[in-house]
Amino acid sequence: PRPRQPESIYWYQVGCMIGCNCTGGGKESYPTLESVGCPNPAEPTLNTTYQADVLTWNIGNTSPSSRGDWNAYMPWRAPGTSKPLDSCGIASGFAVDAAVQYPHAFAMPYVQQGMKGTKLGRGEVTQWVAGSVVEAAFRLVVNHGGGYQYRVCWSGQTWDGPAVLSEDCFERNPLAFADAFHTVRFNVDASAPLGKQAASGSVTLNAVDVTEGVQPAGHAWRRLPIPACACDLGDGCYENSSSDGTKAYATPNAAAYGHCDTGLQFEAEHLGKDGVWPEGYGYYVETLGGDGGQSKDAKSACNGMTSEEACVTFSGCLWYASADKSVCYEGTKDASEIECESHDQTACATHDDVCEWADTKSLCYSKTQDTKDANTEAKSPGFDGAGTTVDHEAEQYDWIIVDKLIAPSEVGRYVLQWRWDNEQTPQIWTTCSDLLVVEERDPETDSSASVRWMTTAGIVGLVVQFWL
Repeated sequence: PRPRQPESIYWYQVGCMIGCNCTGGGKESYPTLESVGCPNPAEPTLNTTYQADVLTWNIGNTSPSSRGDWNAYMPWRAPGTSKPLDSCGIASGFAVDAAVQYPHAFAMPYVQQGMKGTKLGRGEVTQWVAGSVVEAAFRLVVNHGGGYQYRVCWSGQTWDGPAVLSEDCFERNPLAFADAFHTVRFNVDASAPLGKQAASGSVTLNAVDVTEGVQPAGHAWRRLPIPACACDLGDGCYENSSSDGTKAYATPNAAAYGHCDTGLQFEAEHLGKDGVWPEGYGYYVETLGGDGGQSKDAKSACNGMTSEEACVTFSGCLWYASADKSVCYEGTKDASEIECESHDQTACATHDDVCEWADTKSLCYSKTQDTKDANTEAKSPGFDGAGTTVDHEAEQYDWIIVDKLIAPSEVGRYVLQWRWDNEQTPQIWTTCSDLLVVEERDPETDSSASVRWMTTAGIVGLVVQFWL
């Protein structure tokens, strides 16, 4: 079915640390327990000395920044213990009073920032046969690591009255994975139902499931199988970068892989020339292979150069110097972009021949950039919360990852939740959809005969499509 949430990529929550309630704030680079408002966190159950093989980011505290294990309290470090603001996400993901935020202006005026997804009406209904093996699938645009679980909340035998949805209800009813594998399907027709989509082929991956140190206890969460590049940002990593985010991890002799020049966050058996999915890695992963799909503002070797002499030795890098700023930048940028980015609002106004102020982002932009996008979506990618502008509603998807699940054994109506706990960022994505579990499928009343997809991500730069 279609998701309950209109423009569902913008329903999630930030400010999430293990053992605490999400706060909707604290989305700056390197958020801390203090910045997200988590005074009494849980202790990490997944760490470098226990179950390190299921981690996806900064494994072994190899980050060269002075922060060490800076992501120790991110949601994936104790899966399921962070409490979302709403089990079906909040509109825009950020609290209205968050100090750092990237709000989205919804097309439907009744949707306001902070609105709870559980308060929305029922969407299209998909039928599942009780106890049967069913499929769900997702795709990413930006990879923040961590893992996910599918759950349901039983809502009764009839559709009369609103469903009472809570995170406790979903937590009590996790769905079991039917086997120990993912299926990756390629070049998938986005307009068709799952299982009926035209695809150019598929491969099978071994899944990594986690049953210890999770909540609910003993019920499997599944690690994302795609490794990002080996630095805190996950992309544009270089050994001599002056930025903590793009400085390569202190991993001696790390083997370069594709565009990840300094290696990967973790080893994945599907990679390599003999692997079944050699393109299955990276941070920007909507389209795999090539340069990793970086946006034009992506971090690169240029950002790590602090002198003109070093800058000009790198192909594609240019040096910019003014009274306000000296920086090495990618040749794909216009010099006016670099100049404007250095101005506060007052200085921006004095350079209004080339610069324009974007109120919602409190940033100065060059008039050669799209300032409409500047006011609605952040242009600079990264784990500080900024996002990319991409076509999330493509007619064909480069790839999807399919999992097989066991449907609930009791007939009735349910709400399905897909929950993804991040490891790079203090974020949880939740998307909800309506199910009718029956003894036998009725094609005349089954809306799953039509298009069935869900989108669960947002302006932070990550997009997941989720099918039933």
